[in-house]
Amino acid sequence: MAAAVLSPMCSSVSADATAFMNLWVPASLRLRLIVLIGLVLVLILALGSVLVYWHAVHEVEVEMHAAIAVGEHTINNAVDDVEEAATPLRHLELLVADFDGDRHLQVSLLGRDDRILYKSTPLAPTDPAPEAFYRLLAGRPVAARIQLPSPFDQYGTMLLRCDPRNEISEVWGDVTLTLAILGSFCALNAVLVFWVTGHALRPLDAVSAAFNGIGAGNYGYRVREQGPRELAQLCRGFNQMTGQLAEIDDRRHRLEHQLAAVQEEERLDLARDLHDEIGPLLFAVSVDLSVIQQDQAVRGTPLAPRIESIRDSITRIHKDVKAILGRLRPATLVDLGLAQAAENLVIFWQTRYPRITFDLRADTEGFGTQIDDAIYHLIQESLSNALRHGQPTRVEIRVTREDDEVLTEISDNGIGFKPNGHVPGYGLIGMQERVKSLGGAFSIKSPSAGTGVVVSVRIPFPVATKAESGARLQEAMRQ
Repeated sequence: MAAAVLSPMCSSVSADATAFMNLWVPASLRLRLIVLIGLVLVLILALGSVLVYWHAVHEVEVEMHAAIAVGEHTINNAVDDVEEAATPLRHLELLVADFDGDRHLQVSLLGRDDRILYKSTPLAPTDPAPEAFYRLLAGRPVAARIQLPSPFDQYGTMLLRCDPRNEISEVWGDVTLTLAILGSFCALNAVLVFWVTGHALRPLDAVSAAFNGIGAGNYGYRVREQGPRELAQLCRGFNQMTGQLAEIDDRRHRLEHQLAAVQEEERLDLARDLHDEIGPLLFAVSVDLSVIQQDQAVRGTPLAPRIESIRDSITRIHKDVKAILGRLRPATLVDLGLAQAAENLVIFWQTRYPRITFDLRADTEGFGTQIDDAIYHLIQESLSNALRHGQPTRVEIRVTREDDEVLTEISDNGIGFKPNGHVPGYGLIGMQERVKSLGGAFSIKSPSAGTGVVVSVRIPFPVATKAESGARLQEAMRQ
């Protein structure tokens, strides 16, 4: 039964604690410090109030018992001198009147039937405390009854009652002064903590804003090296980091330009090789064929040397074309297969863009040389375009086979492009032509501005005979 009752209570407390932590975790460091120090100051104020209250109660109690003791002593001394009491009742009346204006005591003469015959009037407080404060400190009333000796005993007894109002009013002044000083101290500390933490933690705001700028790709941020020594060191280390990042980014841009220049130079070299090596050989073949045609009219002219010359030229052309193809075709695709080559390509870019998440899912089996080559170049060109222009944080690559089609999709969450303003470059145009030559469908789109780019390709999967013929053609070109 107890467990059943405690379970909802524990769940409620846990839910409240969880809600508090959810609100507390995202709070700023300055707010946390202010709240914690404020709680400490409130605790000090509360503890000080309790101590002041305890001291005030003790002081009033001690003062009241002391007043009772003094009153008893005074009355006993007054009634001990019986010879001077010619009229005992008058003597008692004057004795009660002597206590008029007393700050703490009210003295009453009670008859044998406990009826009040005479009573004194205590001094009224000039600055009375609030009634709530009086009830808080008054406690139990302190009183004493004094039995009178003969011949006064025939008139009754003396009753002493403490009136703590004057003492409580005096304590009220002390308490208000003490609490005012303690409250002023706590308020002054709170103001100082608010100002000091705001001034000391101000560099963190600048560092936080600078980190946001760096996250957006701007490495030109610098922060002032100010504040306490630890924060100044943090700012100094941040500036050194941003300087190194800017240098690395500048070096990366220079390497990209150099790579583009090397690629352009390689293309020029290939063009020169085609012009200088293949062109003359093809011209030689054309000349030999012309000579053969002319010699056909002359009977008896041997054709074997001309045919051997043509065969030699064709062999040299084949070797040169094979060398050029070796320079153009990535060896990883030929040696490792499509999946491993695509993974190596992702690793290549991952090392250069460690902040970007790459997600590659490709069938381990290839789809034939032509399709694998087309898909590899599609992934290569799409990754290059996305990382160069899109500023993505995530790139996904999917290569799957569905029935008689090979589906390839490369998507990123970069800045995308405007559908009406997009002009495809030569790389994408080449991909479109390559996919079209295989009977496939090519599409590139950006769902909306700022939501990335999706490149999709569908290529019909060829029958076995076509794949085998393509493999035989590839093997023949290697020989």
